[in-house]
Amino acid sequence: MSIEVSLLFGAIGTVVGVVGAIITMKKNSKEDGEHSAETKAQLNYITRGVDDIRIDQRLQASKLDGFNDRLIRVEESTKQAHKRINDITKEEH
Repeated sequence: MSIEVSLLFGAIGTVVGVVGAIITMKKNSKEDGEHSAETKAQLNYITRGVDDIRIDQRLQASKLDGFNDRLIRVEESTKQAHKRINDITKEEH
């Protein structure tokens, strides 16, 4: 009779262990899904931020190109003004 009782306890322990494992797996699966959704949301947020940075960088590059063009024109104008000033001062001497 003691063998039957120990077999019964063994079988009950096995069933409880299997049920516990199934419950734990379902719980972990749900937590993994929530974690995965959180990670996706954070990744989308980061992606949008990177896209915004790229747009800002393009705008800054465009502005810089505009400043370069203006600087070239100012330098040319200054060079011409110096030539005219030199010509005027030569005429006066």
